[in-house]
Amino acid sequence: MIKVEKNFEDVPNMLKSKNRKEAFLNNVADKAYNHGKTLYKSTQIFNTLKSIYNLKCAYCEESLLDAPKHIEHYRPKDYYYWLSYSWDNLLFCCTSCNSVKTTNFKIENSKINYNNECFLDIHGLGAGYDELEKPLIINPEKDDVLDMIVFDCNGKMSSANNRVSHTINIACKLNREELVQRRIKILNKFKITVEEHLLYYQKKGDLSRFCPDIKLFIEECNKKNEFYSFRYFILNHIEVFFDDLVMRKILKVLIQKLK
Repeated sequence: MIKVEKNFEDVPNMLKSKNRKEAFLNNVADKAYNHGKTLYKSTQIFNTLKSIYNLKCAYCEESLLDAPKHIEHYRPKDYYYWLSYSWDNLLFCCTSCNSVKTTNFKIENSKINYNNECFLDIHGLGAGYDELEKPLIINPEKDDVLDMIVFDCNGKMSSANNRVSHTINIACKLNREELVQRRIKILNKFKITVEEHLLYYQKKGDLSRFCPDIKLFIEECNKKNEFYSFRYFILNHIEVFFDDLVMRKILKVLIQKLK
């Protein structure tokens, strides 16, 4: 769950088209999401979001290269029917996060109601609504929570921040077993590699063998790769994952040197 850079001013033309406007007006007239139910799923919109999100889920950061992909509404379209085609309300999401989140959208204050907002204005309403409603679920396009996320040695996420915790544990259930196992696989691969080097270091006193693998792990800690937040946390909190004090010291020194 990392901050995604999206240009809210660069609204895809398809979302400003005549048929989207007609569907918007019909939904407003019905006061419900009854029209144009696939109009936010065009190829142009899908490909644009896919690029913005680096083909990863907005919430769990799983790579969706070989997995079903969904365009998710941050504010559920069933209630916020006038935001069905709003550019700042569309996220890129995996099936599991989409299914868990569904229409769950808890807020601290009262829900916004439609207030005669026109079609041309729908793409920039989110920020104002956030101030009034105070949503509990994180919006990866607007919230930078990287340093609020904590992982334990078993790959499970948590946070002292109420909104981040709500997103992890309730809104998206980001400690699903399959996610935890995929995160642990990344950790174990790194641990096995460097622990083999520690045995050599203890015999020869040579740190050079560590460097290529640590450098590779640093390079793989890239926002384009899946589970970036977990990789980032490992690099910055080695003590959580390694008990051996000598190993901790070696890794901290070399990570700092090779970054």
